[in-house]
Amino acid sequence: MYLMHASLNYHDLPIEERSQFVFNKDELADADVMLNQEKSILENVILSTCNRTELYAVVDQLHTGRYYLRRFLANWFHVDMARIDELVDTGSETDTVTHLMRVTTGLDSMIVGEPQILGQMKQAFAIAQKAQTTGLIFNELFKEATTFAKRMHTKYRVSELSKSTSQAGLHQIKQHFGQLSGQRLLIIGTGMIGAQVARNASTMGFGQIILMNRTKETADALADEIGGVVRASDWSQMTDEVNRADAIVTAVGATMPIISGKMLTTSDVVSDGIVIDLGVPQNVDTEAVAKLSCYDNIDDLSDILDDNQLAKHHMIDQMAAEVPAAVAEFDDWQRSLPVVPIIRELRESSLEIESNTYNSLMRKLPQLDSHERKVISKHMKSIVNQMIKGPIVQIKDSSSEPDAAEHLDFFCRIFGFDRAYQQREQMTHEK
Repeated sequence: MYLMHASLNYHDLPIEERSQFVFNKDELADADVMLNQEKSILENVILSTCNRTELYAVVDQLHTGRYYLRRFLANWFHVDMARIDELVDTGSETDTVTHLMRVTTGLDSMIVGEPQILGQMKQAFAIAQKAQTTGLIFNELFKEATTFAKRMHTKYRVSELSKSTSQAGLHQIKQHFGQLSGQRLLIIGTGMIGAQVARNASTMGFGQIILMNRTKETADALADEIGGVVRASDWSQMTDEVNRADAIVTAVGATMPIISGKMLTTSDVVSDGIVIDLGVPQNVDTEAVAKLSCYDNIDDLSDILDDNQLAKHHMIDQMAAEVPAAVAEFDDWQRSLPVVPIIRELRESSLEIESNTYNSLMRKLPQLDSHERKVISKHMKSIVNQMIKGPIVQIKDSSSEPDAAEHLDFFCRIFGFDRAYQQREQMTHEK
């Protein structure tokens, strides 16, 4: 078993390209299941945010795992494999654990140290777990990553100095107007990010805050919860509300823009207002952007400087210095698993049988050319991988059950894995 990840993120891709590789929340469970059905994939979790789309997987082989992760992305997003190869960063084993720890703690975020990614990672794992695409390894790894991230944020409190994209957007609005009294703020989208914007904005002194959501009941509930100057408006009133607003924040998960150039007439937001677009893909079309006096998307917001940069950088360095210890702790746990030598023995013995059979076949068919030999070798390996994937999944999952020792011993006896059995006995005794 090997750990692996494939990442498309803001480091290498601007928002226009990242927008092509976003999993909608409603389709994430299906995507997890489909990825899990790929050859070599034993466990998997898909994370998809405005700044990154990442596949985390437990695979039976590194080279085949890497191929099937990339093929899945190519097929899902209808992109050529060659293009995926250019865009996707991959890593394995310790690199994957390190990457996950850094992502979950916000160390790899656009606004470094922000805590929002922790909630998104927990949600991604919960979806995968419900879809039954996680098992022994990822159940432990993601638990450790979540615990580590919580401990880091409690210990260093970086979030008190850093800004999420929603906070940064409100900061831009405040900077734009100077005085918020009497200003009318329209928030379109009341999901996790929109709700965060609304709660933060409610304490800033706006004259009115209007909430809009496709499901009005959601906006109504949030407006009732916050109270004060916050009220909800119907989605059908979009054009009127846009043209009455002084400032707009959009946070809608939509495949097409929700604010168009045709929608903007003589609105205050066009002449001297501001629009903050937190959508990926962008919620405001190019024609509308051209009309606006001030417009920022999430890439623009990354340029906001934090007043406490020195203190923040110091805390970030301290957090980063603790990552290797967290990675080592998980590595120790994984190495202590009695099932590891058994799976290793299964793979090695299967590959030995495949190799011996291939060599025997080649001696009997000397007339085959190099291409024909390569095709046969590829299909033989594929047969072996498909045959042992089921047993690997079963023995891995059964190793966490109360009667795990009996399952593992029975498995070893069936396949004649004396060496693996002895290694497991030694590891159990050492523990």
